[in-house]
Amino acid sequence: MNKILVSTITPSYKGEKYLEKFLEQLPNQTMFENMEVVLDHNEPTEKELSLVKLFQEKYPNRLKHIIINPVDPIGVSMNRCIKEASGKYVCIWNIDDLRTPQSIEKQVNYLEDNQDIDCVHGNFTIVNSFGSTEGKYIDHMWTLNKKEELTRGMMLGPFFMWRKALCDKIGYFDEQLKTGADFDLAIRIAACSNIGMTDYMLGYYLDEGKGASTNGSEKQPIERTLIELRYSILDKIEEGWLYKALSQYNHQYIINFGQKKFISDILFGLDILNKNDKRK
Repeated sequence: MNKILVSTITPSYKGEKYLEKFLEQLPNQTMFENMEVVLDHNEPTEKELSLVKLFQEKYPNRLKHIIINPVDPIGVSMNRCIKEASGKYVCIWNIDDLRTPQSIEKQVNYLEDNQDIDCVHGNFTIVNSFGSTEGKYIDHMWTLNKKEELTRGMMLGPFFMWRKALCDKIGYFDEQLKTGADFDLAIRIAACSNIGMTDYMLGYYLDEGKGASTNGSEKQPIERTLIELRYSILDKIEEGWLYKALSQYNHQYIINFGQKKFISDILFGLDILNKNDKRK
């Protein structure tokens, strides 16, 4: 068996319409022989189970399949993916998004070549239909050497990769959050480590308006407000959401595997909270 360098964080729930194409695309990755997909599969249908079985028979040891019944919250699912990951690098790859063939290899090579960098991100395209390659191109090259901006918004995008060991320092996804867990983790990564960027276009992010962070529910602005409060991005807070954020969540700590981890302990000695307060 080839050495696994990188594992994908791939939670899934009600993903039958995407799974077949997602699995078809996996062998196109140039890093395929040195990667594994950690699929945390919540309440899979019979068709989904059949698709996964066929894939595993054709490509042994490339997909780690975790079946969960009943469904777990998204943060719990993503954290389980990290814990189960065999690679020293982990990366986001949701089944309704498609990566370009060299995206994982480019990110792994970047981290291998730059041992002082803990996380690497890149540009991507937002599409409105699954499988499309036409859409809005998002160029984050302007964030180079602007670490402060990476702690004030979701600038790492949907395909970022980081060293798995970093979670021992900064924590995992906050299991309180339903729509903003990746945003919250991205800010902690940016605050506590060095960030790099590849100029390779990493993939196609699906925005059908149906996802947890794009479906228009009030959860998204409430959780965004919580995160802005948590990291003192106070100039961006919309006060109308503040009461719900404070009453529904705790901004002082994250929850990892059911345990509290205080933000003040993670950010101890850092000046991120003072720098992020841009109020005049």
